[in-house]
Amino acid sequence: MNQEKISAKQLFAMILLFEFGTALVIPIGFSAEQGVWLAILFALIGGVFLFLVYDYFVRAYPGLPLSGYAQKILGKPIGWALALVYIPFFIYIAARDLREAGDLLATSEYDLTPLFILNALMVVAIVYVVRKGIEVLARMAELYLIVLVILGVLGNAFVIFSGLIDLKNLSPILDNGWKPILTAAYPDIFIFPFGEMICFTVILPYLHQQRQKARKTGVLALVVSGFILSLTHAVEISVLGSDLYSRSTFPLFVTISKVNIANFLQRLDAIVILSLIIANFFKTAIYCYAAMVLTADLFKLEKPQRIGLPIGIIVLLMSLMIASNLTEHFEEGRFIITYIFPVFSVAIPLFLLVVDVIRKRFGHKPSKASVEK
Repeated sequence: MNQEKISAKQLFAMILLFEFGTALVIPIGFSAEQGVWLAILFALIGGVFLFLVYDYFVRAYPGLPLSGYAQKILGKPIGWALALVYIPFFIYIAARDLREAGDLLATSEYDLTPLFILNALMVVAIVYVVRKGIEVLARMAELYLIVLVILGVLGNAFVIFSGLIDLKNLSPILDNGWKPILTAAYPDIFIFPFGEMICFTVILPYLHQQRQKARKTGVLALVVSGFILSLTHAVEISVLGSDLYSRSTFPLFVTISKVNIANFLQRLDAIVILSLIIANFFKTAIYCYAAMVLTADLFKLEKPQRIGLPIGIIVLLMSLMIASNLTEHFEEGRFIITYIFPVFSVAIPLFLLVVDVIRKRFGHKPSKASVEK
């Protein structure tokens, strides 16, 4: 695995697919109402700055994942323990993403199919790809990003030609001032989906020429994904209105289901279903891969691929047990975004950054005489 490398284009594709994940199809930023699209752009600013923090470690400790530079900065015992808690965190978030994809499939098209079967089919594919390594996953991302872009263009074109868009639903944007926009942006949208980039601290070391390309590629991918998410949710609100948007479990699915062109083009739900399967597959797979790499690094496993199957099984079982229904699942998600995610994606990386800067600035430096010796 240490010999594997991915290109900047492949990283760009992986970040876009990861950011889209379930953020394309579920409502976000409820408090902003019709200004959700603007809240996404405000949250994007914080997301870019947060990625620059992750990029700092790529430059300071090239070739090392989160588990590696955490031990370098804090010492082996503390750094090892700190990196260890990220493994169940990544597995849990992967399970949440898998559950959301399964629930959409179950409620929309496969209402008679058990959730276990739907989730299990995706886990089988994820485990197979994860065991093949990051290069295979990255090459697939390049290919499937093209497919997702085509689906997105077609979906938006059909919505426009159906005459469903009503720009009046997007106004007034600042009817209640800036507070609802900023409240929706921070911490909600800032954490989901931009704060989820924390798992790329494990992926970035595989990038060829890390120092030169990681920052530029990552920032560009975040900006592009942020603008696409903003546009997508603006289209959803313009079609459904802010009230129906906030009450819909999957507003993108409801939006595309309204398409009716000349009583001929109808029932285009497959566009949303296929888009979700592609984006969610890569998002869940990246989380699983990150958990696998951290486990292998911390426990010095010679063949990390062997733990791909156990991680997949845990993700599958956890996706079924984390909530009894979709409502409970979303309520639990709000707690995670408010209290748990900020610790792992913001607080700990900033803590490591501060400690590392202090150590390098005020740490012991060898004297001139000792260097000459």
